[in-house]
Amino acid sequence: MRRIAIIIITILLSSTLLMSQDAQLGYQKSEDMKDWGFGITPYALLAAQSTDVGGEKIRQSFSDLASMTNAGFQIIATARYKKITLSFDGTFATLGGDIEQGPLEIDLIIKQRIFDMKLNYSVYENFEFKENKVINGWAIKLGMGTKYWKNNVGLDYVLTHNDKILSEDNISIPQEWFDLMIGMNAKFILNKNVLLGVGLNIGGFGIGNSSKFAYDFTYINNFKVSKWLSVNAGFRNFRYRRIDGEGADEVETKVNVLGPMLGVTFIF
Repeated sequence: MRRIAIIIITILLSSTLLMSQDAQLGYQKSEDMKDWGFGITPYALLAAQSTDVGGEKIRQSFSDLASMTNAGFQIIATARYKKITLSFDGTFATLGGDIEQGPLEIDLIIKQRIFDMKLNYSVYENFEFKENKVINGWAIKLGMGTKYWKNNVGLDYVLTHNDKILSEDNISIPQEWFDLMIGMNAKFILNKNVLLGVGLNIGGFGIGNSSKFAYDFTYINNFKVSKWLSVNAGFRNFRYRRIDGEGADEVETKVNVLGPMLGVTFIF
């Protein structure tokens, strides 16, 4: 039963990857090029996913995943000082629902928090200025940080046969782990209002209870509406592999999430 619970929980947990992402959504320097800069970005990833877990293969569309999410909020906050950028990517979600698998009825609720924190340093910048404004050029940043997952899971199940209850119980399964993440992102300023960003992060590496391997690729088109506001649209592909449980309860999970992403950045 615990093995079944881990499989179901993994499927639902991976659905929140719709919203979580590591890259800064279109954050760029303000027009006056001050040393300090701040950005706040609410965002969403409208993705489909494939999941291989416990020998089962599950393929889900965006509508399938969205139906599992009862509430959710995702936001990125960045602070920049000259060539150093600190970013925080937070996902707050409540998931769950009723699931029936033959004689097994399951009521599941999950409260999830994902905090992704990174420190980036610009190792190369090649900008062209006009009237003290960036109009062209590109830059490369290297970064390192950690992604923290915490899930409070409650599961009620009833196993019946011929309308008779054979077994029923309540299972509480806490999940918590860190993934070390390292990566590189590049931004290309086509003109003063259009920026393209590409980011690649890898991590996990099987350290402690972390994922065996995690991968995250992001492509962003950033369109500046005003000095204080920009709109972002792009694409993201996220994958991870991890192993939960031991012995007979061991479950290997492979998740692949991809799809378009949207966001709005407020620049200060």
